[in-house]
Amino acid sequence: MEPDHWHLRWQQGRTGFHTGEPNPWLERFYPELGLNSGDTVLLPLCGKAVDLVWLAQHKHNVLGVELSEIALQHFFEEQQLAAVRSQQPPFTQWESGPITLLEGDFFDLAPQQTVDCRAVFDRAALVALPAEMRQRYVAHLATLLSSGTTILLVTTDYPQQEKTPPPFAVSDTEVQQLYRDAFEVEQLHSEDLSHSQDPLSKRGVTALIENIYRITRQ
Repeated sequence: MEPDHWHLRWQQGRTGFHTGEPNPWLERFYPELGLNSGDTVLLPLCGKAVDLVWLAQHKHNVLGVELSEIALQHFFEEQQLAAVRSQQPPFTQWESGPITLLEGDFFDLAPQQTVDCRAVFDRAALVALPAEMRQRYVAHLATLLSSGTTILLVTTDYPQQEKTPPPFAVSDTEVQQLYRDAFEVEQLHSEDLSHSQDPLSKRGVTALIENIYRITRQ
């Protein structure tokens, strides 16, 4: 998806992918990240995710990257947080206590900006990107993360022809292929949500699987 697609969605308020609650897979599998108090967690394409606050409440520094100024405005307003804005070209930085959000293109993020990151939570970045951009995304992650950094990845898999993305369907096979060159991949959990109250299930897809992975930079 091109940046204009996401800017338009935020302008039109088409952000049903935000639930207003911490992601349940983060709550369940957070210990798998092996974090210590004060460690920094990176959230790519973070939007206004409540996960940012949840991680900060667990005594972590949080670094989020998001294209949309509207998303960041909504985040700080809804969380009733005052943010200090500054220019950190090519980003605009929004900072409030342990939460730092960078307004701009994730692909402009440089290794010196992620040197303190010990983990990544990706619940909506990989699945927001078409196939050709998923390859670029994983390759860029590999340049940003030091050896031993862990990723908690959540993917969604369903018959792609049954729904216009995003989210995109990402299979286990594709995850293994995307990450195998620079990462170690371990599937932590797989759950069939075909008959659940998940928004995709309610929109008529005939099969819906969510997979959760712990992925470690080699």
